[in-house]
Amino acid sequence: FTRHVERIFRESPRLPARLAQKLYYLRLNKFERELSHMVLQEVSSMQENLEVEKTCRQTVEAFATKLNRQNRSLKRKSMLYMAHLGADVIANINLDDEDEEDQKEEEPGTCSSSHCQRVITELKDKFELVLEEKKNLIINLEATKDQLRQTREELLREKHDNTVLIAETLQQKKLLGKYNRVSHYAVVEYEELQADLVLEKDLRAEAEKFAQEMLVEQKKLKRQSQAVLQSVCPSEALQNALREITTLTHTLETERLEHQKQVKYLETELQGSEMQKQLAALERNILVLEEERRECLEKCSRAETEAKDLRFTGTHINPHTSKKLQQVSNPVPTPPPPPPPPPPPPPSLSVNPLSICVCVCVCVCVCVCVCVCVCVCVCLVPDVRQQAVTEMMERIKKGIQLRPVGQTGNRTKPAQKPPPESAIQELRGILSSVKRPSPCSSPGRPSSPEPVSELQRVLQKRRGAAETAHNSELHTLELHTL
Repeated sequence: FTRHVERIFRESPRLPARLAQKLYYLRLNKFERELSHMVLQEVSSMQENLEVEKTCRQTVEAFATKLNRQNRSLKRKSMLYMAHLGADVIANINLDDEDEEDQKEEEPGTCSSSHCQRVITELKDKFELVLEEKKNLIINLEATKDQLRQTREELLREKHDNTVLIAETLQQKKLLGKYNRVSHYAVVEYEELQADLVLEKDLRAEAEKFAQEMLVEQKKLKRQSQAVLQSVCPSEALQNALREITTLTHTLETERLEHQKQVKYLETELQGSEMQKQLAALERNILVLEEERRECLEKCSRAETEAKDLRFTGTHINPHTSKKLQQVSNPVPTPPPPPPPPPPPPPSLSVNPLSICVCVCVCVCVCVCVCVCVCVCVCLVPDVRQQAVTEMMERIKKGIQLRPVGQTGNRTKPAQKPPPESAIQELRGILSSVKRPSPCSSPGRPSSPEPVSELQRVLQKRRGAAETAHNSELHTLELHTL
């Protein structure tokens, strides 16, 4: 049966899985029916054999009872005949044989005939054969059950494999469907592109044909216009003017188109060119220089306030420093920046517009560079006020001793003190020297705190005035820069 099933699966690999399963189940049911029919046949044959054995036994018993009856009748007859016989005849009769025969007759179900014994032996042989066949059939039934179980397991495995194959086939079908859709879309797009190409070719052919017709018409019109002009007979100057006008219009149109192309090309080049990068770098430098200029102005204002404070604290200062302080108080106005270059003259008709565009770009770059240079020069020009303040601060840091009020000029200069840590400490030292009385003054004259308070008040006024002036200067500078 398993060979038969394997042969079915080998012969039908192309059949669907469900059809193969149905065939397998049908043949399996057929095999089960055949097997049950065979078992029933064997059971029926065994029953028939048992019935035959039973009938044989019944016939043997009936025959034995009949023989017993005949023996009894014969015994009665023999006893009747013995009564008529003599004593010597009765003595010769062997009674043991009769006893043995009686014992044999008394045994139930035994038959002394050879036919019955032969039938019984045949029936026993048949019964043994039937039993052996029954055992063989039971063994075959167990084997077939094992085979059936194995085939069911194989069927389950085949079902699982079939489900896997069905899933794979479904996936393949989906992929094929997708490929079909994509190919369909590609074919549709290709057809559309082909139709567009054919339409474009037709339109191009029609356009060429129309252009050719237009050229023919233009030539006709030119010939007609020449004929009309010849018929009218205009002057040579007018003809020359017309020719010049046509040539000029043609050249102007071509120049305009070239100019537009070159302007676009220059714009694209300027967006990523080195000139753009240089302009960006210059703008960054301008911002940095503006910040440095503001810082310098702040430092200058601070130095001015300190210089004014120092000027009011000390009276005897070198003439060189006094001149510098005067210059600081009255600064020299900076020269105004150079005027911008004049605008370029309007281009004539004979000038190339590309050269005009290049000239404009160069002028713009030159203006930007000039402005940047002017700003840098203005920022880098050494300010007299700042120089005086720096020199004054250096002198203070180096430890220049200022003469106290009322001290004679012929007196020798005192020894230089070690440089202080900062200008504020130097100012404090100057204030303390002002507070102390001079050695030339009279000993009985007490030191009054009034000059110190007046000095502080004057310093505060000067500081406020300097701050207001500095703020106004900063405001004006910011306005100029804007």
